[in-house]
Amino acid sequence: MNLDQIRVAQLADLDGVVDLYHTVCEHQSQDQYGADWTWGEYPSIDGLRNFIQQSTVVIGIKDNQIVAGGVMTTGEEYPDVDWPIKAANQEIGVFHLITVHPAYRRTGISRQLIDGLFNVAKQEGKKVIHLDVLAGNLPSERLYLRAGFQTVQELVIHYDDIGDQKAKVMEYQL
Repeated sequence: MNLDQIRVAQLADLDGVVDLYHTVCEHQSQDQYGADWTWGEYPSIDGLRNFIQQSTVVIGIKDNQIVAGGVMTTGEEYPDVDWPIKAANQEIGVFHLITVHPAYRRTGISRQLIDGLFNVAKQEGKKVIHLDVLAGNLPSERLYLRAGFQTVQELVIHYDDIGDQKAKVMEYQL
């Protein structure tokens, strides 16, 4: 299945973006794997609004509905990791909140979204992408490896909403 459009979200898209993430968070109890987000904390309406205003939110649209989304911030977020690819802060993109609506999973949309994020990152002059994936989130880990990410390190990361968790940090050279 192909997305009809992949683009950077604008503030006018906030309601659709909120609907997507709220639906995904509500569905997590039915997912064997997942990000374990806490709706209202991470993500939240205010947080999503701030990401749209201050970072880059890429959305995937199918049949006039936002069915996929991801956030890219700029600058190093894992300072204690010895990254193989050295880049200046403004050349580092960090992916967050990568998701696909539950009704559209296993359709190839997640890979289209990742490719869309890569394209936007290149347009913004990024040279490298970093992200983290919770230990045990095998579908996401496989997606990132297939997209060309390399696992750099396993570590414990503190998340404000779920506390200290084992995770893997990964890197992709644009």
